[in-house]
Amino acid sequence: MIHTYNEYHLGDNLVHLNYLRRVCKENPDLEFTHHCNPMHHSQLTPLLEDLPISLQGLSIPPGTVNAWIGRDNYFYNHPLQHDWVNFHLEWFDHLSNLLELPSPIACREDLLFEYPALNAPTRYEFDYLIINSPPQSNQLRDYTPEFFNKRVRDLANKGYKVITTYPTGLVPCTLEHHFTVTDIGVLSNGCKHIEGVATGPMWTTFNIFNKDKVLSRKFYCSDQIVNLTDNTTTLNKL
Repeated sequence: MIHTYNEYHLGDNLVHLNYLRRVCKENPDLEFTHHCNPMHHSQLTPLLEDLPISLQGLSIPPGTVNAWIGRDNYFYNHPLQHDWVNFHLEWFDHLSNLLELPSPIACREDLLFEYPALNAPTRYEFDYLIINSPPQSNQLRDYTPEFFNKRVRDLANKGYKVITTYPTGLVPCTLEHHFTVTDIGVLSNGCKHIEGVATGPMWTTFNIFNKDKVLSRKFYCSDQIVNLTDNTTTLNKL
């Protein structure tokens, strides 16, 4: 049994479990326990499907590998810290060396989410999915709800069908319907355009099931370029 841990946010743990899924597929004899904040467990459980990965809380046994990108200042000292994709290709090489395993992340496409629950039939179709949830890690320093409220209002007034992840009082909202990040990922498969903040609900919209369906993506992140797909435009401020 190999133990890893990440004490930080949902998005950090989503990206890590996507990596662990691929490790397990290439090494079917291995089993993993990942330790993280229990408040994230229900959101992360769908990523464990069909693989020998379990979740535990933050009672961390000796020898557990810290899977946070900031460990030992790795992220903060890295020359590619502003390039999300290329940084993570190197990060997973580094983490794999710590785990004494070959990295399963060889190219940009390997960073897309691929767990089976994301391929559930989508019941809805929208022109725009707006990820307007407040960022929790200063990913977008000039974030304001008002900016996205105006964007939603403008789109709706033009007749577009819009859904958001945080309430605006103008259009349907996934938070009000208790959507999980997996539900949002499934929803994204029926959306033409995706715009929003670099926060937890955004990551599952980058998946293998919609990569040829979504027509455009606009990604707001203060300090990184996140070019996970060719049609993604990163904007560093509102």
